[in-house]
This record gives sequence, C-alpha cells and structure tokens, in this order.
Amino acid sequence: MDVGALSARVKTRYLDGEELPSDAAIEEMLRTVIDRITIRMETADELPAMVGSIVVDAAVKALRLRGFEGSTSESAAEGGSVSNSFIDDILGEYDEELASLKRTMNRGRSGIRFFR
Repeated sequence: MDVGALSARVKTRYLDGEELPSDAAIEEMLRTVIDRITIRMETADELPAMVGSIVVDAAVKALRLRGFEGSTSESAAEGGSVSNSFIDDILGEYDEELASLKRTMNRGRSGIRFFR
C-alpha cells in the first residue's frame, strides 16, 4: 500500500482549521493500522487497495485519540475525581469487513496443511 497516497487521504479528512498531525505521525499510524490488519488476515500477502478506506478511517480515529490514549469519555466530579472509558480496539468496528476480506484473501488455499 502506498503510505504517501494514504497520508494525503488522511489529511483530506481533517477540517479546515483543525490541527493536523505531523507527516511522521500520520505515516506511523498508517503503518501501524496496515500491520495490524495484515496480521488479522493471517497472510504475508500485500493488502488489496480497497482496504485503503478502512486503513485511512482507522488511522484518523487513532490520530484523534492519541492525546487521550483512547479515552472515549471523561467526567470530573467535585473534589477532583476523574473517570475514563477506553476504546479497546479501533479496528473492532470493522470486524465484519475484515472477516470478509480474510475469506477473500485466503480463498483458493488448500484446507489441508502439512506441518513438520
């Protein structure tokens, strides 16, 4: 996958006036998302271009959450106590699409595997 092209897509999703992360941060997040999806596919094959939308979407979400370390909500009570909820897995909402992709990428492979 072309990280440069995906980086441009990430930048497009930010609103005018919204602080844009550095190129290095965007590229690192894209590579992280690509790595994690590739691991889920259980293959060393390159991801198809159509996965780019999921990669970009997940990278934008992860970049926006960086400062909050995945915090989805925060409340403060009088006296200074703070409560946080955290996102366990940004890719979780794409489980169905990723499962379909995995089936497609692994189609045609023999169901029988020999191990030494």
